[in-house]
Amino acid sequence: MKLFTRIMAVAAILAMPLAPVLAATITIQVGDNFYAGPDGTNTIRIARGDVLVFQYVGQSSHPTMSDSSPAAWATFQMNSANLTKTFPANTFAVGTYPFHCTAHGAPGLGQFGTLIVTTNTATLDANAAGIALSVYPNPSHGQVTVKLDQKPGIDYKLRLSNIIGQEVRTIALKPELTVAGLPLDLSDLRAGLYMYSLLVDGKVVSTKRIVLQN
Repeated sequence: MKLFTRIMAVAAILAMPLAPVLAATITIQVGDNFYAGPDGTNTIRIARGDVLVFQYVGQSSHPTMSDSSPAAWATFQMNSANLTKTFPANTFAVGTYPFHCTAHGAPGLGQFGTLIVTTNTATLDANAAGIALSVYPNPSHGQVTVKLDQKPGIDYKLRLSNIIGQEVRTIALKPELTVAGLPLDLSDLRAGLYMYSLLVDGKVVSTKRIVLQN
């Protein structure tokens, strides 16, 4: 009887559905003369389980064309009337998919980007995991405050990059400093648009924009 019970218990465990992998939403910002992924560069890496979103942040129109053969998508417009273009999870097979703006670039030139799809488990989605990061005020004249609700035993960092993906600063976010708000002085940086990314144990889980003014 005990043997039968054990066999049935094992069978029940094997029959249970696997826990779903937490998919991330990876955003490519489409600006004037640039594409920028979560790390601020135009090389965007996603897993098969991730959702891909092109988000318009520019002022002029940017028709986005696939350079793959066959094309990974039909050319789509990114402008004030078309603010986002979403590709659901598992849209793309594993591989590399170059693309460019037909108005401001060419394959590998000007405004272009590269999408790399891997079989790795989907990256962590900050919102789904309950990670709340805020950097304010935005726009700012250089003095900002960073707030982050952290979990113990995890390494958090804030990485600041310019619009061409060059890292300009990385700050370790310690729980005792960010719970009440960590003040940061960015006044030594030039005015303009920057990307700030939250890294959890070395992995980018969220990227947003901040504008620094003179």
